[in-house]
Amino acid sequence: MDQFPPGNGGSGDRTQDWVQIFTVVLISIIGGTLWSVLDRKRRNYAKLWRWFHIVLVYNLAYWLFVYGFIKAFGEQFGNIGIARMLETYGESSPMRILWTFMSVSEPYEQFSGWSETIAGLLLLFRRTRTLGALAAAGVMLNVFTMNMTYDVPVKLFSFRLMLQGIYIALADRQRLLAIFLKNRPVGAINWPPFFRVAWKNRLLLVIQIVLMGSIIIDQYIGSVQYEIDPNQPRPALYGIHDVEQFIINGDTLAPLTTDTIRWSKAFMDVPFFGGTQYFVIKRMNNRNRYMIAEIDSVAKQLRLKPPGDTVNVYNLDYQWIDGNLSLDGVFEGDTLQIETKYFNPDDFILKSRGFNWINEVPYNRGVPYR
Repeated sequence: MDQFPPGNGGSGDRTQDWVQIFTVVLISIIGGTLWSVLDRKRRNYAKLWRWFHIVLVYNLAYWLFVYGFIKAFGEQFGNIGIARMLETYGESSPMRILWTFMSVSEPYEQFSGWSETIAGLLLLFRRTRTLGALAAAGVMLNVFTMNMTYDVPVKLFSFRLMLQGIYIALADRQRLLAIFLKNRPVGAINWPPFFRVAWKNRLLLVIQIVLMGSIIIDQYIGSVQYEIDPNQPRPALYGIHDVEQFIINGDTLAPLTTDTIRWSKAFMDVPFFGGTQYFVIKRMNNRNRYMIAEIDSVAKQLRLKPPGDTVNVYNLDYQWIDGNLSLDGVFEGDTLQIETKYFNPDDFILKSRGFNWINEVPYNRGVPYR
């Protein structure tokens, strides 16, 4: 469910990722076997394991902060947009359904984010590390399960984070077994210092505090900076405009589903993260065409430009008549006259139903917007 580790082109489950994991595991098995044979006289690697353990702890905490904060501030899944609300379930991939499910309920997304963030915080302190590891393993088990069942291409990465949580918790396995299975009293776990010299241990502590403090502050500031404001101003043509009359070059086109020219509807949404403003044209064959839009509210003019096109710009005059949008102008060499009927996306049952403490009967239904 989580987003993808950087530098992977948008997926963490590519062929090369599986090959890389297989290669690493194979090399680890061969290298570990040879090491054990060649150094079989050594009784343990306690000091090396301590360093490996602490690196694993901070790596897991880092990723929990990364994903936790972007969920806690509603950034990972965004707000459910008009384009997604106009899709049918059959048009959505399993991953898109999951993204829609998460974006519909901001409180649940925040709950997921704070669960990851709190688990990361608990990992940082020696006294709460086992609790943090168990919490992280549980949270990432849920994430991994959703990735597996909704085909989100972060299966390998989420599985790795889950294993890290389990491994860190197993450092305290004797006490966990005593509490949960043997019902016996247990003492505190003994963590010897990394160094024999006191000042080196203090320096290591300072480095850890500075490192994780900077990571937490950086992730928090970044999340707050890009937090989606649900009350941001809406563009002048915001909403869904169902095309009732479509006149092209003087000819009125009937609303036939086989028509590849006539518009079925057009809509304009709030741009996410202050990005590009689009005017989306949905044709009768249900295909969307995104046009970069600029609105001159004084001249009542809509300027449309195809993405990536630096030459063509199409100007359409618009006006509101009885609450409905009317468009008139030349678009791609054709003279258009378009009359529409307005629908407010906030009236979708998915957005308007909200939360209810009392339900006399289950409100499990679908209501067409027209």
